Amino acid sequence: MGDKKNFRLRAFVLMVTALIVIILPCVVKANSYGSSINRNMLFVQILNYTMPVVKATSFSEEDMAESNFTIGQVALGMVGLDLNNPMTVLGRELSFININNSEGKDNLNVDFNHFKLDDKQIARDSEKTNSDANNDLNLENKSVNVHDPKLKKTLNTSKPEVLIYHTHTTESYKPGDAISSDNSQNVCAVGDALVNELQSNYGISAINDTTVHDREAYTQSYARSVVTLDKYLKQYNDFKLIIDLHRDSVGDNKKAVTTRMNGENVAKISIVMAKKNPHFDKNMVLANKIIESCKKNFPGFYKDTVYYNNGTRYFNQDRSNNAILIEVGADINTTDEAKASTKYLARAIAEALNK
Repeated sequence: MGDKKNFRLRAFVLMVTALIVIILPCVVKANSYGSSINRNMLFVQILNYTMPVVKATSFSEEDMAESNFTIGQVALGMVGLDLNNPMTVLGRELSFININNSEGKDNLNVDFNHFKLDDKQIARDSEKTNSDANNDLNLENKSVNVHDPKLKKTLNTSKPEVLIYHTHTTESYKPGDAISSDNSQNVCAVGDALVNELQSNYGISAINDTTVHDREAYTQSYARSVVTLDKYLKQYNDFKLIIDLHRDSVGDNKKAVTTRMNGENVAKISIVMAKKNPHFDKNMVLANKIIESCKKNFPGFYKDTVYYNNGTRYFNQDRSNNAILIEVGADINTTDEAKASTKYLARAIAEALNK
């Protein structure tokens, strides 16, 4: 009996030793990377989960918080379920939903098999598709003067006046997914269009930074984007205008975020401000100039101003007297509608900066 106990003890010690020999070098190697590298926390969490006595302490709490790996996720993944993509759950239960995961979980495609739907559902789906294709929103068309040549000055690219960056870089528009890394479809495309309008028509030098801040850990987006902002502030000291450019989310209510000017559908804009930000009063002076210009020249183009007390890290508006957050359209708008709005937004910015 004693021999059996000794054998089991020796076997257990051997197993623990083997795990430490295999896993710990991986942990040490992972910890040797710089903080700018996305660290793989799989080995650390396995070690903590299986051997709490040998708890790994070489990683910070922020590393652990931003890790996408959990034991539960691995277990669910083995049966094809991903809690970050609820459609994988529905796809297993509802036969008319097809899940295409050939490009990885971040590019999950969901298709509806119309042959397994009833006739009423097919009719509703076709009706909605045709309506979207025709942009039949019954919007009143307004004829407006887009550009003002008197506001144009000589472009000087050596000292940029406007910085555009994107805390939620992957926010995107129709006809693609609401979240996308395709910079020709997401808010980065809108930033590029705005830079082009400012420089070409008003001589205002501008930068559109496309650094991705939200893909690895969404709740850390503002902590990441402030690093990008600080980098530019260190290089250029300050800007006449700093825009954190986003898009809103409104579900199916497209009419609420769309207007029609000069024969085209245009995404409306909103401004979001943090009231307890120590620079709030000065930020609002600039924001109000843009708002007043929009309302005067383009009725219906400016949607609303949204106020938070603190927001998330003051939306980084505490870094400058000239920092604001602008939402261009929403998830229901198309990329073309959002890009179209930059013509009108650029005119309002030019009036605020060049007059």
